[in-house]
Amino acid sequence: MRKPGTLSPFERGLALALSLVWLGGSVGTLYFAVLQSRWLPGFLAIAALVYGAAWLRVAMRSRLLTWAEVIAPWRRILAARSSRRGQ
Repeated sequence: MRKPGTLSPFERGLALALSLVWLGGSVGTLYFAVLQSRWLPGFLAIAALVYGAAWLRVAMRSRLLTWAEVIAPWRRILAARSSRRGQ
C-alpha cells in the first residue's frame, strides 16, 4: 500500500505529460509574442511556464504540492537549511 498523497506511476506519467504540454505551449507562445511584440500573450506564456514547472515538480517528487510550495518553493528549502544549522 502506498502513502497517502503519493502518486501512482500512471499519475506520475500524466503529470509529466501535462508539464511537457504546458512548457512546450508556453515556449511557443512566448516565441511568437516576442516576435510580434505582444504583451498579453507574453505574460500569459510566462504564467504557463510557471504552471508547467509546477507540474514538472509534481512528476519529479511523485506527490502533489501544497499551495505554499507552488507559490513560494524557496521557503521550504530555507527552512530545511536553518533547521540543519540549528542542530
